[in-house]
Amino acid sequence: MPLWGSRIAKLHSEVMFNQLTSWMVYGILQDQYHEFFIRRQVDRDEGNESAQSDVADKFAQKLAKDTSLTSWHSGFHVSLDMLPEYIHMRVAESILFAGKAIRVLRNPSPGATLLEPTNQSQTLKGSHRMQSFTGGPGALKELPNFSNISAEELLPQAEADKVDAMLKQLKHASEFHKRLFESAVSSIRTIAANHLWQLVVVRADLNGHLKALKDYFLLAKGDFFQCFLEESRQLMRLPPRQSTAEADLIVPFQLAALKTIGDEDKYFTRVSLRMPLFGMKSSTSQKDLQKSNTSDLSLQGKASSELALDGWHSIALEYSVDWPLQLFFTPDVLSKYRKVFQYLIRLKRTQMELEKSWTAVMHQDHVDFSDYCKDRKNSSATQLRRLRTKPFWRVREHMAFLIRNLQFYIQVDVIESQWNVLQTHVQDSHDFTELVTFHQDYLSALISQSFLDIGSVSRILDSIMKLCLQFCWSIEQYETGANMFEIDHITEEFNKKSNSLYTILRSSRLAGSQRAPFLRQFLMRLNFNSFFETTARGVMNSGRLRPGTASTQL
Repeated sequence: MPLWGSRIAKLHSEVMFNQLTSWMVYGILQDQYHEFFIRRQVDRDEGNESAQSDVADKFAQKLAKDTSLTSWHSGFHVSLDMLPEYIHMRVAESILFAGKAIRVLRNPSPGATLLEPTNQSQTLKGSHRMQSFTGGPGALKELPNFSNISAEELLPQAEADKVDAMLKQLKHASEFHKRLFESAVSSIRTIAANHLWQLVVVRADLNGHLKALKDYFLLAKGDFFQCFLEESRQLMRLPPRQSTAEADLIVPFQLAALKTIGDEDKYFTRVSLRMPLFGMKSSTSQKDLQKSNTSDLSLQGKASSELALDGWHSIALEYSVDWPLQLFFTPDVLSKYRKVFQYLIRLKRTQMELEKSWTAVMHQDHVDFSDYCKDRKNSSATQLRRLRTKPFWRVREHMAFLIRNLQFYIQVDVIESQWNVLQTHVQDSHDFTELVTFHQDYLSALISQSFLDIGSVSRILDSIMKLCLQFCWSIEQYETGANMFEIDHITEEFNKKSNSLYTILRSSRLAGSQRAPFLRQFLMRLNFNSFFETTARGVMNSGRLRPGTASTQL
């Protein structure tokens, strides 16, 4: 910058440094004449607020409830019109972050309760434990190893004095030095980010909550969800009731918790089950799927199955987070967790139904075989039924093979590997903004490597899971001719969809993306004997599974 430019900048710097000191040392925006480039967000919407008094009242109530949280997410912004030309936007954003962080550290939430160094366990027994699962009046939202904390503990005065000294040194310099200014801003930002990291990661037990989200939203607690799906299996065979679907599911959810969740799990009380907006989606999907020309009775049974499937697929979880964890677990972040959960729970439900169908029919097959051995002369119908159902079990194995490999790929190749990467970052990083970025990368990797961001693939996967469930429910009534036709149709559609899935996943567009390393392993497991590759090339013109070929790949 030329000498005259430096002098002009210096001329205006005294007011600016007073504003910077107020903002970056105390977290206070002192700008009554609107000269500072950090502005309140509400200033931008002032005109709209006057015309919407109800909205303004609600906003004021929310602001009064938790000022620091509201300020963090939407309270302030950088005004480009007021930003001096000698301050880069990147530096201005660092100043914005530092001031917001100082506001959070100097104004802890009135009800904030944070971890102390010591750990004490609380025993949940009897009715208290059940109430904690249901969220009833006696629910234990926090364990007693928490305590209130002061602003002095979150931001020691010595650190605030250090920030103040850096700004005073710049203020009293004979000239404005851009590099020294940017270096000081970077140092102040680092101080703020480190103390915010200490608050969120250490005192608020961030890693414990990350582990809880992995346990419940990413199905790491497989025993709990296996138990829940078994307890709710008969309920989910029926269409969900609009008014009571969520309440109906809470009972098996509680039973699964009592059977599998230990007393030491203090995070489960934050998890709640939801059934949002399933009615409209289920009716729409039902119309789309009812296309086969079967008898009226078959149509009724099919409609019931599809309604149950398309209704219960909206099962979701919610996770309750307190200050200051809302700084990290924003509504958008929790929405991404819910998206992955809904996908995984559908996949696990499909896998369980395929296993249950095998168990139930094998039991019937053993009974039929026993009857045949006892009375060979009068058991021709039983023997015919056994012979007729054998091709179905090859199809079922084909379905189970695909679902098992997909489940293994997502749970092990994707979730566990990305979790290990995130844990490394959590251990190595002491910067709050870095952790936010690492966590966003973690969620993005989960979604992209699970194909949830590719519409064509996610639609095929949904169709495959629906076909598998319809197959399981149809084979229980395989004795009627109409049902035989329906099973054949499901089988043909499944093979078309599975071949389409394999063809898309091995395409060059996906091979060069970040999914490639683990995607190749998944494809190799699917196509270990070239079965999928052969069928995808159209060797099987009808798209239907040949019993001999199918048994070979199993």
